[in-house]
Amino acid sequence: MALTVDKLINEERFSGDNAIQFLLYLPFGVCLLVFRIFLALILWVASIILPNKSAVRQMLSTLACWTFGVYVKLKGTRDPRCSVMVANYVSCLDSLAASHVLGTISLRKWKVPPFFAATLGIRNAAQFVRKQHFAECPSKPVLLQPEGGPTNGRGLLKFTDWPFPVGNKVQPVAISVERMFTAVTVHSPAPRAVFPWRDALWFLASPVTVFTLRLLPPQQGGEDSETAEHARTAIAEALQIEKTDFKYEELRVTRRRARPARPAGDSTGAGGEAARLAAQVKEVLPAVPMRDILRDLASTRSVDVTITNFLEGVTPYTPEALPRPSPSTSGSAPRYVVPVPTGSFPKSAKERQLSFQERKAQMIAEARKRYIEKHGLNVALNNC
Repeated sequence: MALTVDKLINEERFSGDNAIQFLLYLPFGVCLLVFRIFLALILWVASIILPNKSAVRQMLSTLACWTFGVYVKLKGTRDPRCSVMVANYVSCLDSLAASHVLGTISLRKWKVPPFFAATLGIRNAAQFVRKQHFAECPSKPVLLQPEGGPTNGRGLLKFTDWPFPVGNKVQPVAISVERMFTAVTVHSPAPRAVFPWRDALWFLASPVTVFTLRLLPPQQGGEDSETAEHARTAIAEALQIEKTDFKYEELRVTRRRARPARPAGDSTGAGGEAARLAAQVKEVLPAVPMRDILRDLASTRSVDVTITNFLEGVTPYTPEALPRPSPSTSGSAPRYVVPVPTGSFPKSAKERQLSFQERKAQMIAEARKRYIEKHGLNVALNNC
């Protein structure tokens, strides 16, 4: 049976009887957590005062593995001619496992303290803007994870093409992870740029997390998507998992829609704010039911994003019947202007706000036009 998006997401930390087993392990886990926090303090001090030498970095990497309970198995041989290594995305500590046994450098994905990033083998992406780095530093290969985000390991997301033209040769790496009791990665509603501290905390409390890195035969880099697909196929076959056509953004949308919406009758300040935002969406999209608007706003917290979701079909809904316009009490019909539709929803915040006003004005103008035509009013005469 083909995988669906929700099958690639871990929403719960425990599954089956693992929760009961973990409760039996909990007293030892608390003691281990306290001890590893003490190790983390030593790691923090050492990373600040020790010089940036190769032997020192290796020692800090080993200490970081002890701190997080990470054990790494390496299978296969690294090709010294490859300055780029491409891997699947498993957890927030993939970079630590690869850096410890391969000496790789990963690009920074989150906002984390500099000492913490350096200990995990993470560097700022601005250091690798020049393609010359990949040819000048083959001894420090760059680890790239073109999936864009982690899954639960049941399938492989679609790769982006950008990592592959930067190096002459690319070596795929298949990463798998095993742990007792708990899931390694749980998709929480935190923003993407924030480091998943809760996942890292469970590394500290778990007895051991075993990473297995399989080095696959290198491939020639290229400018097209075939290189990315060949690398993805090699990794999927090594892990014996299914390739999917999903992108990580689709996983984020599914996770966001799965979160419960706040009650519409909430009398708190947050509920009043949600009602205000929902009213703005309703003005632009009067056919969308209010309950669907509130449900989507509970996850997006943005009028523009919610409107985009409805217009682009990301959030489905059943249109409701529009109320019939009431007769006007004014002696003259107001002027109206029908703006030209843009054809697509803009991406920048400024353009989205402009589009919001244009769509609102367009819908009001169309409603007025239908009313004037229905009652046979002479607009030209009234406006003179």
